[in-house]
Amino acid sequence: MIIYFFTGLAFWGLGLAAYLQQRQGSDLPLNKHLKWLAAFGFVCGVTSWIDMFLTSGGTVEYLRILTILRMITQPLSGLLLLRFGWGILRDIPLPAWAIFIPGILIVPISYVITYAATSFITPSPIEIPIEIWSRYLLYLPGSIMTGIGFMRQWDMQRKQGLKDVANLMLGAGAAFLFEAFVVGLVVPAAPYGPASYYNYNRNIMNAFTGEQAGLSTSYGLTGWLDYAKILAVTGLPISFWRMVSALTVTFFVVRGLGVFESNRKRQFIALQKERDLAQEKVMEAQISARKTAESWTEVLVNINRRIIEFEDVDGILLFTIESTRRLLRSDFVGLALLSQDSTRLELKCSASQQKVEVIASPIIIENPLILQTMKSAGTYRSSSNESQANLKNIWSGHDQSVRSVAIVGLALDNHPIGALWIARAEAEPYSETELVWLDCMADQVVIAIQHGLMTSRLQSLSITEERARIARDMHDGLAQVLGYLNLQVQTLDALLKQGKQKALKTELDQMREAVRIANADVREDILILRTTLADEKDPVSAIGEYLQEFSIQTGIETDFDNEVVDDLNISSIAEVQLVCILREALANVRKHAHASLVKVSLMKKPQNDGNYVYLQIVDDGDGFVPRDSSRSFGIKTMKERATSAHGTFEVHSILGSGTTIECRFPIIETGKLKKSPTIFFREDKLSIP
Repeated sequence: MIIYFFTGLAFWGLGLAAYLQQRQGSDLPLNKHLKWLAAFGFVCGVTSWIDMFLTSGGTVEYLRILTILRMITQPLSGLLLLRFGWGILRDIPLPAWAIFIPGILIVPISYVITYAATSFITPSPIEIPIEIWSRYLLYLPGSIMTGIGFMRQWDMQRKQGLKDVANLMLGAGAAFLFEAFVVGLVVPAAPYGPASYYNYNRNIMNAFTGEQAGLSTSYGLTGWLDYAKILAVTGLPISFWRMVSALTVTFFVVRGLGVFESNRKRQFIALQKERDLAQEKVMEAQISARKTAESWTEVLVNINRRIIEFEDVDGILLFTIESTRRLLRSDFVGLALLSQDSTRLELKCSASQQKVEVIASPIIIENPLILQTMKSAGTYRSSSNESQANLKNIWSGHDQSVRSVAIVGLALDNHPIGALWIARAEAEPYSETELVWLDCMADQVVIAIQHGLMTSRLQSLSITEERARIARDMHDGLAQVLGYLNLQVQTLDALLKQGKQKALKTELDQMREAVRIANADVREDILILRTTLADEKDPVSAIGEYLQEFSIQTGIETDFDNEVVDDLNISSIAEVQLVCILREALANVRKHAHASLVKVSLMKKPQNDGNYVYLQIVDDGDGFVPRDSSRSFGIKTMKERATSAHGTFEVHSILGSGTTIECRFPIIETGKLKKSPTIFFREDKLSIP
């Protein structure tokens, strides 16, 4: 009874462990078959406990009920084990030759089943052939397949590096093969088949005496004879070995179910790695996106700074298209503008890996995609199956074929003026994001063009206004002097007729002074036109020449202290206003200061908010009180000039101690400025519709 109890307890524990593991779930193929193993364990446990109660004895009716239950549970346990073994063996990859096993086994299996059917008509208690053939046909192949299945699991886990779990699977496979022998092969004695050789008792005649062998004989005397025979051979009854087999199977299977925990750990580690990898990819994507955004921001800020600082527009456009090529990973970037008569589109700038250049000789763009996009002032990007005919003449001056292109039209005041496009030799199409960035760069190109036009017009306007002012001054001053001289001549004629020699001499002296002043004004205006407003001269040399001529004409000594060894690097408007401020200051010195020396200093000084060009004019004249001086209007004009070029203006004067004038203009740190309009914005080369 104790042996049967522990056997049933072992199988019940096996069923409970398999059931709990199956409820936890797993993606291993073994998990979906654990329900059959759990059911097998529970049924085997019930069968062992039925044997325990049968061994304890009882009334005939009580024993009959237990016998019927055992006739049900015994083949059911074998059937469940067979289903479990078939399931795990089917899900495991078998060698190629295993495909022949079903065909090989058809004949012997058919024979055994036929032989088993005939044994049921042999005169004996029905429970005997049921137990024998349920063990032969169900329990034995089920145990063998289960053992082989666990052996295959051992091989799989060993290859995955799980040696501990693999050894447990090996033990479970060996235990089930041992179970196949002690449970599936060793059966009650019978006068047929293997039961007559491998059984509990080789003296089988006493167990089969027809109806004389009743129920009490089958499970009473026969059982004792069987156990006595096993005891004689092994020293232990077969039920003991079945208990050992059950405990061994339960131990190795329950411990072997740790493969699920190992698998969960592997999955958890794999999920952690995947999560870490995903986080790294997200972080890398964020870093890449941040770097991309920073690169675009840096480029856009640089372009806008160049525009604001009135840098050469050619340089701005070349920097823009080269930055576009680099950031959008393109092989070619083209910028084309409409001709003056708006009849053709001409390539003006291009950028490739080999060179970035301004096109000197116009190249007419005839690609229909570019022309259509330019006319609509829209955007276009090619697809992966774009026709090669549409991509011809995209890469000007190069024979390499283009596989992908993105185009953005340029519009100024809602009128199309050109197109900006990028191209790749590889088939990777441009994305919507890249098209948006290209559209943004096209906006910068339009801003640069518009700003260049405005700068050119402002520069031309400044020079025109200055020349108009000089012409107006010459008209007002010289015309008034000539009118005055005309009146004076008439006065002189009248005085001569009257013989008033003294009065005549006074009038002649006044006329001589008026002619001298007019002559000085005219010579000063001519000097300005000849020096400071000449396009071919830089401001520093123009100022030096102007001071020399001013000293010769006025007799006032000039001292030019120039600390600028290179270009001023200020805007064209600032250059014009600086020279005009100098001219007006020296005009005041000539007319009002009665000075003998004028010192002019030109230097560059750094400040907290940037670098500046300083102009200082110091005279040793009479000085003045600014609020009461007749020079207030001229000082106001000079201050307005400085402010218009983002500069500052200050005047310091003490009556009797001379006057000091200081002004400063911001320096453009990078790039060289042209005082004349660029080839893109000369009014004789580009007209705005």
